[in-house]
Amino acid sequence: MSDCVVPDLPTEPEVPEETGSTYEYTDLDGDGRTETTLIDSNGDGEVDAVLTDVDGDFYDDIAQFDNTPGDGTFTPDVVAVAADGDGLADVIFDDTNLDGVFDTVLPGGDEPLPYANPYETSAGVAPLETPLDTPQSQQS
Repeated sequence: MSDCVVPDLPTEPEVPEETGSTYEYTDLDGDGRTETTLIDSNGDGEVDAVLTDVDGDFYDDIAQFDNTPGDGTFTPDVVAVAADGDGLADVIFDDTNLDGVFDTVLPGGDEPLPYANPYETSAGVAPLETPLDTPQSQQS
């Protein structure tokens, strides 16, 4: 008869590492509705995305992304718009050289607005480096 070997099992299960992602619903225009969502998607303590429901239908209409972490200010360099108000990106404006002027207009492909940032490192997570610091492959 053969011997049976039981492996040592860990006493506590491994807990997946937190992403540090946080969000806050806020009323920026003072009308009593919390139509704006501020998102820190990479856990660095700075706002990385602002989602806004312009028409009060509970679908986000505009998503603004700041891909320049560490500068302490929110300056959107990518803006996605759901023109038909369904929360899905119809068009994306991109300031590719971060000079404050949108250089590129891309189709949104009906991507949910929180995920419409072409520079996100994974679904909905802002980059930890400025896009100009890392080479990006060109999409055609």
